[in-house]
Amino acid sequence: MGQRSARQRSAVLAAALVGGSGDVLDFLLPLWAGSALGASPAQIGVLVALELVVSFIARPFAGWLADHRERARVAAAGSLLYGLGCFGYALAPGIEVALLAAGTTGIGGALLWVAVRAITAEHLVDDGGAFAHLFSRIALVAWIVWVPAMVLLPIVGYRALFAAFGATCLVGSAALLLRAESTFRPADSSTDSARNDLQRLGPLLAVVALMSIAEAGIGLLVLLHLQMTTELDVFQIALVFLPGGIALTVLPGPLHRLTGHWGRRRIYMVGAGASAICAAGLAAAPGPVAIAALWILTSASWAALTPVDEAVVAEVSTSVRAGRGMSLLSNAALAGGAVGAAGAGSLYGVTSWAVVCLVLAGILVTAAVAGPLALLCMDVLDKPGRAEQPPKPNVC
Repeated sequence: MGQRSARQRSAVLAAALVGGSGDVLDFLLPLWAGSALGASPAQIGVLVALELVVSFIARPFAGWLADHRERARVAAAGSLLYGLGCFGYALAPGIEVALLAAGTTGIGGALLWVAVRAITAEHLVDDGGAFAHLFSRIALVAWIVWVPAMVLLPIVGYRALFAAFGATCLVGSAALLLRAESTFRPADSSTDSARNDLQRLGPLLAVVALMSIAEAGIGLLVLLHLQMTTELDVFQIALVFLPGGIALTVLPGPLHRLTGHWGRRRIYMVGAGASAICAAGLAAAPGPVAIAALWILTSASWAALTPVDEAVVAEVSTSVRAGRGMSLLSNAALAGGAVGAAGAGSLYGVTSWAVVCLVLAGILVTAAVAGPLALLCMDVLDKPGRAEQPPKPNVC
């Protein structure tokens, strides 16, 4: 048990280091592409979406590897590729090389995150809040990375920071994952088919895709709006997102306990509804202070719902097929994210800010209704850690 716990801690720490670098990279990438490469809003949307599309394609293979090979080494390979992609951004002379780097980070991210979440799923029985803890650690390290990154950006520039992110992925995270020992036993050929897993998880995957469309669209829309319609510099734009980042760090644990008290279905309705309020509020074209306040609602939604999604998938898939389950969950989020990023970037260029915000709010309201119904349909425990099962649904 101690060995497995040490393995989990190593995986979480490594994922947090890569995830922290990736979060800052995701924030800076649209700003860098617009200012340094002169990319249009549509091109920026394509650049962001490409990484998601490539990662989507790579996810099934990543899931197979996580279920049939040592998961820590799969994650290490992912961190290496992600680091190479960061170096690609650092050296990119134009949008074409940047697109190639996006594809590399997409493959690396697929291997890393599927494997790390599969490792986390192994410990869900002993630690019901394992996914909430993973989410919180990643958010915490992201803000540890944010501070020096924002201080150094005016001094060293975007490219030097991208290279530093690459070094973090290559040296720190890969070393941590490679030295982690394993007691994992790979899945055998008797396990259920991918089609059966897809059918069992289908209701939740559809809701996750809806949520991801709206959330990716909101994130990119806020970045583009602050860059193009305000006089804020990159550091000031980062401060707009700071309250939401703090919420991502401190809320997963308390919200996990609240989920155990209220139940997953109610949390899903409240979480998606909070994100819808954020999108609708943004339609009023508020200033940076109001955007910062509204962003807390979306961040709280992520902090509450992401661990619920991962825990439900782990329960339905079981630990031996956790890699496949996490790949399906990730692909649902990535497909929605790609549509949301590309769609928001394009719509913002041809319509108004308010119209795009209201469209995204409508999607989130739909998810707030569909989420609880999906959990009912799947017949999973509403309150984790309790023995009683929810009543048999009649909605499917």
